[in-house]
Amino acid sequence: MKVSRLELLELRTQDGRRLGHVFDLRLHAGQGPDAWPDEVDSLVYGTLGLLERLGLRSARTKTLPWREVVGVRDGALIVRRAPPPAAPAPRSSRRS
Repeated sequence: MKVSRLELLELRTQDGRRLGHVFDLRLHAGQGPDAWPDEVDSLVYGTLGLLERLGLRSARTKTLPWREVVGVRDGALIVRRAPPPAAPAPRSSRRS
């Protein structure tokens, strides 16, 4: 399978929970000055991943380690489990 076929696939957990779509793949850099990336490290998914991919927003995107990928089934990329929920952003403490 070509890596490019993974982009835009729906992303689901093994138990069927929908996480979004895959928008990018992050590669592990090889060693040395002329080295090419040699393996997929993680995948980027969700709305923020799309906005970053399009260059519209620089944000903390949702990523999953590649080791969580189980395979492709029924047109979706299947992962072992959903990532833990992100911590809420700190609120500013402005006083009026």
